[in-house]
Formats: sequence, structure tokens, C-alpha cells
Amino acid sequence: MLRWTIFASVPLCLLLTGCPLTDHYRLQEDTLGSAGTHQGGEPGADASAGNELSNAGLAERGGGANAGCDVACSVNRPCVADHCTSGWASMADPPSMLVARSKAASVAMGNAVFIWGGLDSSGAALENGAIYDAQADTWTYLPRDTGSPSARIMATAVWTGSASNKVILYGGSDAAGGMIYRDGAVYDVLGNSWSALPGNMMLSKRSAPYGYWDGTRAVFFGGQGGMMTVVPGADRFDLKGWSTSMAMGDPGLLGFPAIAFDGSVMYLQGGVIMGMRQDKVFAYTSSTDTWSSLSKSLSPRTGAFGAWDGSAFVVWGGEDDMGMRADGKTMTGTRWSEMTEPSTLSPRRIAFRRSGWAFQVEPGVVGIIGGQTSTLGTGSVLATDGATYAVQSGEWTEIPSWPSLESHEYGIGVWTGKEFVLWGGRTQNLPTLTGERWTP
Repeated sequence: MLRWTIFASVPLCLLLTGCPLTDHYRLQEDTLGSAGTHQGGEPGADASAGNELSNAGLAERGGGANAGCDVACSVNRPCVADHCTSGWASMADPPSMLVARSKAASVAMGNAVFIWGGLDSSGAALENGAIYDAQADTWTYLPRDTGSPSARIMATAVWTGSASNKVILYGGSDAAGGMIYRDGAVYDVLGNSWSALPGNMMLSKRSAPYGYWDGTRAVFFGGQGGMMTVVPGADRFDLKGWSTSMAMGDPGLLGFPAIAFDGSVMYLQGGVIMGMRQDKVFAYTSSTDTWSSLSKSLSPRTGAFGAWDGSAFVVWGGEDDMGMRADGKTMTGTRWSEMTEPSTLSPRRIAFRRSGWAFQVEPGVVGIIGGQTSTLGTGSVLATDGATYAVQSGEWTEIPSWPSLESHEYGIGVWTGKEFVLWGGRTQNLPTLTGERWTP
């Protein structure tokens, strides 16, 4: 039975206002290796900030399981001794208009997850989407209007935060990946409407760039251009117009580094330039439009998991010339520290919109889920488990495999600040509507 809600009488803004900036994931291809895959980390949102419950979801906080409980738990998470049940939980079926898809754009908006576009089962690009409220376990379908973006895959979505409450969707490509876009649209959450992004022929065409909101502007870094080329620099949109990042100090044609955003600075480690794996470390401050080189420490690698834990840049795993890695380091200021070796997490790398996500669970703790465990390109090498890492204690804690064991290849994985939402993608080359969510 479908369980979904079109909030005809409740404004969508009630789902999203009062929520802190949360994570979004950059996904790119690594042309090194037979799989040719990489996906970046997340902007470092304050995962400890309290997300407000949506008014629409208050009636669905887990029913009687939360009676007498002082904390509000999401649906299917009973409250026991003032703690919400941890682990994996199921997701409600989406509305019937939302078909199964892969390679969709997604971004967290407080407790909600925005999903748009992607590739359907017939290989056609899609031009619709929905918002999933993880707290209430409900869906809101996003109808098209005259300002909606054209159908596309591999676009990037950035949420502006609750102050202006907009989603900026940019870039991507056609279904075949041959036509790369440099346009997009802005979705106004309060007005439930779209408007086209202003055009600018100086913008780079970018498929699957890394995107984040720095408090003033959306920044779209890297991504792929035509003929599987890496796109240098960043394009920036401040809700009024576009600007291009400073070229001085830019890492250039850098593909597939570990990436994290701390709220003001984007950090990059490793990656590949002109076919050579790198060990370089860069930082970009968008408010001053400046690049800087930081101290190196990790070995050259591509596809490492990157996350910001609240005070440190965490880099783990990836692939070097010998194969998959299971080591990592954290950088606080300019000082690198060794990470302990995990006993429960196999060597792996983030894969090109196929699998692999890293995010801040709470201050000092990061989560790593999924990824590619072999240089082979088959779906059988996509992991379904993960672990959390406490930076100060060096303690790893297992995240068990998600219940469906579907690969969710090219699916969306988004940390909302409370839960990791995993939805869609494909299993054995068939798109799926299955979704599941995890909380520690």
C-alpha cells in the first residue's frame, strides 16, 4: 500500500524552515582504473544543530511508541528511555508519479531530502522529482511549471538554508551524457515554484560538480565536461548573478579528490591530474575567493572518503596504484594525525555516483557508508555496510548492511543531520524504488 502525502493544505515550507544547512554530495568519475568512478564527500554542516520538526509531521512521530517520551522520533523509530531506536528503518513508498530512477540530483533540507531528475528504466532523462520528509516518512511530489529545468541526469542541487529556503539545481547532462549543461533553475520552497537560473556564457558546462552553500552563494566546483574531461575551478551564484572563482592557486584539472566543506572553506586532498594520482592538499575560501596549498601527508590516491567532523578534515580509504586503501588521516589546522585501522570496514573507495558517502554524524564523529571494494566495475563489488569513526578516541563502530541488500547503484545518499537516507538507484541494472534510512 502506498504511504505518501501531498500536502494540499499544509505549505511545504513547514517541512523545512528552521533547519540548519546540511550535507550534499559531489560525485564524479575517475578515469583511472577499470571502473572509472569517484564520488566526493559532503559540505561540513553542523550535524549537532537541532532540526525543527515539521508541523505536517507532528501527527506521525511514531504513534504510541513515543508516548511519554521527551524526544521526537521519526516514524518507525520507537522511543525507549528517551532515546530513538537506532539502526536501519524502512521508508514509505513514494507517490505513484515518482518513477524509479538513478543518477538523480539530491540535497538535504533539514529533515527533508530534495530529489530531482535522473534516469528512468527506459534510459530516458527525467524532469520531475519529490521531497521526502524523513521525520514524518512522507513524500511530496514536485510538479513542473514554466520555470522548471529541462530533463537531465547528474545535476547538482544546493539548498540555501532556511533563511531564503531555495534549492539551486545546476548542470548535469542529457541521458547519454553527451550534452553537458551550464543552466539550471531555482526552486522556491515557500512558493512551491521554479524559476530559471540567469544565463551566463562564461559559465563552465559541468556534470556532477561538487556543490555547497557558503551562507551567501552556491559554489559548484569541478565536475565533468565534454569527452569525460575534468572541469577546473568553480562557478558561484549568489541568487542574483554569477561569478567565477579566482584562477590563481586553483588546482587546475583535478579530478576525484576527497572533498569536505567546513561552512566557510572547501578542502581537497588527492585526486588525479593528467593521469597521475596526487597527494596535494588545497583549500578554497569562497568568501574571499582565494586558493591555498596545505601540507601534504597521505599517499597519492583517488576516490578517498572526505568529511568534516566539526574541527578536522577526515580523509579515509580511496585507491592508489596498488589497489584499494583502508587507511586515513585527519587534518586539524595544518597538522595531520593518523587514523586507527578499522577492524570492521573493508578497503574501499567512493565510486562515481554509484556508491559511497561520508558525512558528519555529530561533532567529532564521521560516518562512512557503501563504496566500491574492488577495481572491477561490476555491481557485485559495491559495499552495503559502513562504520562511524570517533576522531578523538580513534574508535570505529560498525554500521551493518542495509536491510534490502540492494546495491542502490547510482542512488541518492543524504545525511539530514539526524538520519542517513538511501533511496533509489538500480540493482542488477534495474531501477528501484526501495528506500532505507539509518541513524546511530
